[in-house]
Amino acid sequence: MTRPFTLVVCRAGCDGPAASAVMESLRDAVRTAPHGVLVATACLRGVLRCDAFGPYGSGVRGLFAVVQPCDTDRRPHGTPIRLGPLTGPADAAAIGAWLRAGMPDDGTLPQHLRAAPPPRAVAHLN
Repeated sequence: MTRPFTLVVCRAGCDGPAASAVMESLRDAVRTAPHGVLVATACLRGVLRCDAFGPYGSGVRGLFAVVQPCDTDRRPHGTPIRLGPLTGPADAAAIGAWLRAGMPDDGTLPQHLRAAPPPRAVAHLN
């Protein structure tokens, strides 16, 4: 069962070569969700960690996104899930299938598609 969600995709221009195909696949996935909304925005650097503004070691370029589960009135429910990098249509198809399945926390979202939080959001160890 599809849960309502807002999918926010970074379009700051530091995405990979397959960005157009990935966006089209994400659009298709959101269109099929009764209460899904897709938002294209500027940099999500404050919400997740990507390689655009620092060498985090992945060397992988792609789209990054955040999905916020919500209710039908768009009020957020639960923790936002950071996604990326989405490097091609296969990644976008996996995200689409996961969204259509209701964003289950059962391992169906491949671990390599979960983006890390920004460094400031991670507890520092001494």
